[in-house]
Order: sequence, then structure tokens, then C-alpha cells
Amino acid sequence: MANGTVNLVEELIAKVPEDFHIRLWDCEFTKEGRERYLKVFIDRTDGEYVSTDDCEKVSVYLSDELDKLDPIAENYYLMVSSPGMDRELKKPWHYEASIGKEVEVSLYAPLSGEYEGLDLKNFGIRSFTGILTSFAEDGEDYKAGFDTVIDLKKKNRKPGARISPQALKEISIELSLKEISKVNLAVKFD
Repeated sequence: MANGTVNLVEELIAKVPEDFHIRLWDCEFTKEGRERYLKVFIDRTDGEYVSTDDCEKVSVYLSDELDKLDPIAENYYLMVSSPGMDRELKKPWHYEASIGKEVEVSLYAPLSGEYEGLDLKNFGIRSFTGILTSFAEDGEDYKAGFDTVIDLKKKNRKPGARISPQALKEISIELSLKEISKVNLAVKFD
């Protein structure tokens, strides 16, 4: 039921009037306690931020269309919002649209292997922040490339100690999406 509902929302969002400048970022049909929620996350196609007016327009449009089709038997709440500044990258086009941006990466297991002459298995790195540099299909999987900085002395450093620039090494790594548990856009405050 959930997948059918999500697919229907994808079809309906594809029919949103062009002057809305909206595309679907993600959709979830979930049960939380006794309540069901149809959560729709939208993004703008023109580079602008999603406004409350955008959410309202899409909510009214979806509500009208879903009422006509009546595909969901049980009661549910429709929620339309932006995916947020720290949006999670889930679909291939999310990664492609985010190349060149700073991301936060969480891994299923610590990094291992040798990158640019540095063996990472002893560092215990399960998460890092870096720049998403590439994304490509690799057989039945995808690979994402990142530029990041590794702190060579982190294990031996006391909390609050100053970090010497010599202790930092810039590396480029490429990971299979099967190794990655989550990737979010990094929130930067300038």
C-alpha cells in the first residue's frame, strides 16, 4: 500500500502546473502510533527556497487530486514541506544535483583501504564531512566521490587541543552507496 501511494504522489506531483516551479524531493507514507501520515517533501526547480506558500499550493493541489481518486482507505494526515537545508540524499538525481556541495557522510562500517598512500583502517572513521565530487553508476550499484580532510593525530589528541595543519591530510575517496548509511547536505552558516 505504501509504495503504491508513494508512486501515485510521484505521478501527481509530475502533473503540478509548471508555474509552481516544484518537484518532488521525497515522499513517505508512514504509521506513527495510531496515525497515518503522507509526508511529501518538495523542492523548487528554479533554485529558490521552498516557501510556506509553495507548501500550501501543493497541499491544496494534492488534497484535491487525492480526494478525487480516493486511493487511501484509512484516514491520514497530508503534510507538505521542504526537505530542509540538511536534506538527505536518497535518489541518484539527489546526488547528481548536489555535486560540488558540502555533505555529511555516515558509513555502515569504518573506512578501510588505502587512499593516497594513507591506510585508513586504523582511524576508525565512521562519518566525515566533505565535498561531493562525483556520482556515477557502477554496474548494479553507484559510486560517489568525496574530497575530505583526515586528522592524522585525532586518536592521540586531548580534547580542546589545537590542531596543527601538518596533522591534516586532504584525500579523495570513492565509496559504493552500499557502504554509505546516510548522506545529508551540510548546513553552513556564513
